[in-house]
Amino acid sequence: MEKAIFITKLEQLKYVDHRYSRLYYGGEFCERLILTPDELKVVLSYVRKKRLNFSFVTPYVTDFGLERLDILFKFLTDREIKSEVIINDWGVLNLINQRYSGLIPVLGRLLTKQKRGPRLVKLLKRDAKSKLIQNPQNPKRRILVFQKKLPLNLDYYYKGSNVSSVPIIHDFLIRHQIKRIELDNIAQGLSLELPKDKISASVYFPYVYITTTFFCPTTGCDEENKSLLKIKPCQRQCQKYIFKLRHSTMPKVIYLKGNTQFYKNLCLPIRELKDLGVDRTVYEPEIPV
Repeated sequence: MEKAIFITKLEQLKYVDHRYSRLYYGGEFCERLILTPDELKVVLSYVRKKRLNFSFVTPYVTDFGLERLDILFKFLTDREIKSEVIINDWGVLNLINQRYSGLIPVLGRLLTKQKRGPRLVKLLKRDAKSKLIQNPQNPKRRILVFQKKLPLNLDYYYKGSNVSSVPIIHDFLIRHQIKRIELDNIAQGLSLELPKDKISASVYFPYVYITTTFFCPTTGCDEENKSLLKIKPCQRQCQKYIFKLRHSTMPKVIYLKGNTQFYKNLCLPIRELKDLGVDRTVYEPEIPV
């Protein structure tokens, strides 16, 4: 099993040690955080020095972000760097297929279509218990409620619903030179149907990506004078703050960093993952934003 480590900024290079043979570097969730050519130059110098394999992680983008990535792909190509590029936007894949055949595209976890809701863990347990709740019309009275559990035949849907289970998508990926997909270590368990010797898989841990958006709720969070504007200038507050979201109905703590939500899953069943065709783990020492 290949071991990789995923970092998003230069100061996190301190986490890289002899256990890892591959470095993931970059960001998946915001084009404003795409690294500069100077930063990429430092990372590549480090990779050469430590004799690591390299995977360049890219986000979903607008035309502005695509232009910035184009410069970085050219930088990699001109220096004949054999690099994977983690794709989280179909436009980025198209750019690589058209101009940068020397780079190796990998389907990122934003495009692998897993079912990610943390409440699925609770729903799939099926330890049906009743509970008493207050009657909103009469607080002195209580109502007996049975929690509804998901039918058994939905187990595979919530564990195995991803791009690995659709043969027509296998053909599409192979046709576009994609031989690896990236997945989260979702808490409800994972099922895969990878075509043997054609497509392999990586699993990220411990942070499981839930959802992301172009609208960043963290932007402007530390302003003294709050404005009513919904879209505020980006001051990179995502690099300073992490919010923890808790609720009694949620079996996991949700972490909000920037425009993206995560939860943590420390259980990594290596033997079972190998049996499913996973041949790489990607460790995230910090929330990858």
